[in-house]
Amino acid sequence: MTSTATAAGAALQDEIGALVLDLLGAPSPNPPGDVRDVTGVVTGYCDRAGLPYRLDRPAARRRNIVVDVLDGAGRPGRHLVWNGHLDTFPASGPPSRPRRVGTRVHGRGAVDMKGGVAAFLTAARRLRDGAGDLPGRLSLLLVCDEETFGPMGSRGLLERRPDLLGDALVSTEPSSLGLVRVAERGFLWLMVHVPGHSMHAAYPGGGEGAILRAARFARRVADLVAEVNRGLAGPHRSPTGHDEAMDRLLGGGASRIVREVSLNLGTVRGGLAVNMRPADCRLSVDLRVPAEVDPRELLGRVEELAREVGGRVEILGQGGANRTDADADIVTAVTEAVARRTGRRPVPSTGIGCTDARLWRQAGIPACVIGPDPTTMGTDDEHVELAELAALVDILCDSARQYLSGEA
Repeated sequence: MTSTATAAGAALQDEIGALVLDLLGAPSPNPPGDVRDVTGVVTGYCDRAGLPYRLDRPAARRRNIVVDVLDGAGRPGRHLVWNGHLDTFPASGPPSRPRRVGTRVHGRGAVDMKGGVAAFLTAARRLRDGAGDLPGRLSLLLVCDEETFGPMGSRGLLERRPDLLGDALVSTEPSSLGLVRVAERGFLWLMVHVPGHSMHAAYPGGGEGAILRAARFARRVADLVAEVNRGLAGPHRSPTGHDEAMDRLLGGGASRIVREVSLNLGTVRGGLAVNMRPADCRLSVDLRVPAEVDPRELLGRVEELAREVGGRVEILGQGGANRTDADADIVTAVTEAVARRTGRRPVPSTGIGCTDARLWRQAGIPACVIGPDPTTMGTDDEHVELAELAALVDILCDSARQYLSGEA
């Protein structure tokens, strides 16, 4: 690499690093989901970069931003949509100070997904400055509530603006540059309400408290998931190249997990005092469901288990498994851009978690995810590599040019 190229690469990393730090300096945990400060960071960048945008205000503290990177005013053609989110996981303790340490930027949301947002904005500026006569339209959607499945963000925005479905979607959710996520499991988010009878804990006749009932339900749900997964296991098969790539890049067992139902009990709330039987208990349940399992049937079985302990199930969110063909033009464009930039062809994979890309797939629009290494996502030391984000900028620009020019 020449000294000029090295200097240009360092300058790009410095530019992205400064933007990521600005984004991290405007915390936006969801809940509560207030994105006003980080929206201001984004619009300030757009103003300086000459990127036209429109604000969508679905609620008092919620903002979605639609950036018209290329508006199709030149030559008509395909409409490519880029999608990212501005909200983050809540911190498990006092949030750490956003900081750059060498080639990394640390802070809540660095990976999921303010690093990806910074890559999008930087790529948008570069493309708008140097698009020439590139045909078609490119829209960047930065939304407020992906962490809670987008009722006011992507889902609500697409209901109000169906033209923003476009012809294809790219997301920079965490994936690693060695994987292009083309599929996701479905999900069931549930709140299970279990009643009890409040009275003094030491006296007889009160029956089983709500928390003990809820614990019995939780054990039975875990047993149900294990039973379903035994039915999915089938005969042993040798790992494929895709399996090995997923396990290497996402952690041992990743290729197995995406073929199974997974269960997480995220919150448990109930009771007033140590010496009182609780009158109620609420458990939040997160189930991820592969395409081979009917989520409606699984929901029915969970509801049956809840009734056995006198409880009821409230559905917080649900969605089915979804997939884009690995040979779709946008997947080809991203795959080839990654190969040119890194020297390695990424593997098409199923995502372990869910992203807003599912909304486009469910509408019949090809969608894929390419983003930074997810290893530290949601941890107390979340951090992102600036070299990886710089490579992502090049990949986004390259794949957009290839897709919009119709060369994919």
